Amino acid sequence: AGKTTTAAHYAQEQRQAYTGGVFIINSRQSASVYHSLLKHIARLVISRDARNVVRSLQETKDDFLDLIAERRSVLLIYDSADDLEVIQDLLPSPNARVHVIVTTRCTDHRLMEEGRVIRLPSLEEKAAIGAFLSWSGKGRDTSRIDPSELQAVRRIVNDVQVKGLPLAIRRI
Repeated sequence: AGKTTTAAHYAQEQRQAYTGGVFIINSRQSASVYHSLLKHIARLVISRDARNVVRSLQETKDDFLDLIAERRSVLLIYDSADDLEVIQDLLPSPNARVHVIVTTRCTDHRLMEEGRVIRLPSLEEKAAIGAFLSWSGKGRDTSRIDPSELQAVRRIVNDVQVKGLPLAIRRI
């Protein structure tokens, strides 16, 4: 619903500030976290010209956090963390030089006590349709749009992945 797009947009805009790197971790479930971490560990270890054998998810998490702690100015994006317990022990210590973005549909933010929660507002359907039409070069006036095309736009802006979020609508 635009959460990933918003996080990726921020990372792209601010990439020069994160000299230690930007790491996007698929956090949909434990297995995807594990595979994302292995990929990032391999990238970090190769850049250090060292070897590291990873045996378990917990060891992988510990290795990743150790490697991140050695770097300056890092951005971690835990994407699609709808079960916040999956990433709970992957949050760096408060004194680390790491910024963290967690994209989630979860509304229970108790696990995120240290951070700030930013809710992305959705546009009302009429405004979302107007934005879509404007960004597609057709202008905002829906009276000049063919009814079948208008219905297609309505389905797009109300899609479960878009949900009226401006950046998601613009990326279509």
